[in-house]
Amino acid sequence: MEELREFLMKLNKYEPEFSVVIGSGLGSLLENVDISETIPYKEIPDFPISTVMGHKGEMVFGKLANKNVVFFNGRVHYYEGYSMKEVTMNIRVSSMLGVKGLIVSNASGAVNPLLYPGDILLIKDHINLMFGDNPLRGEKGNEKFVNMIDAYDSEYRKIFSKIAHKKGINVREGVYCAVPGPNFETFAELNFMSRIGADAVGMSTVPEVILARFLGIRVLGLSCVTDNVFIEGLVTHSQVLEVADKCGKTLSSLIGNFLEVAK
Repeated sequence: MEELREFLMKLNKYEPEFSVVIGSGLGSLLENVDISETIPYKEIPDFPISTVMGHKGEMVFGKLANKNVVFFNGRVHYYEGYSMKEVTMNIRVSSMLGVKGLIVSNASGAVNPLLYPGDILLIKDHINLMFGDNPLRGEKGNEKFVNMIDAYDSEYRKIFSKIAHKKGINVREGVYCAVPGPNFETFAELNFMSRIGADAVGMSTVPEVILARFLGIRVLGLSCVTDNVFIEGLVTHSQVLEVADKCGKTLSSLIGNFLEVAK
């Protein structure tokens, strides 16, 4: 970890105010960014490497809407064999760089049958079904008992909703459910998630949000709904990436407008 700290000291010159975690197939989020430097994950000490298609695996420093931002173009997942501490290394690095706000994005499947491929879900809360591990496991002191009420910052959500409304883009608030993966869900599992209040399901994000709240970083959570098995009956990873790419272009515009006013 000391080697990582020394590595990041050389990057403090960028002074990022926000970090953005780019989910599956959402690399188009970078299209409007004035990029200063790109660093592959494999060159960062102690940093896990993405192994899944749709996650390029690079840390990108740049400007968006006149804000200094660090982008994590691709994440690693628990199902890849990484520990929760490794899965959330992007958030720990964000904190080391002095980031105060986090925009976390992902691709998800519809649990609510009224959500359709291409819809944007503004995450207002989550359900954690990633049993067995937690990024705060082993942390010392009482600070690890993090309050997760309003984990997805209500002020950030209001700002984002107003921007989407002004642009005529339909954004729906909802609950994201996190599962370990990597298999997609059965109909029975989706029905169970619906009964406990979930609107969409994915295999990421929640561990990152838990650590972000522990580190005092405010969070905006965005999910691109890429499939609805209640309509299509089958989902493939290639379909997820195709829909996410289109959705990412819309998200890029919204995130840029959000950064113009968010603090």
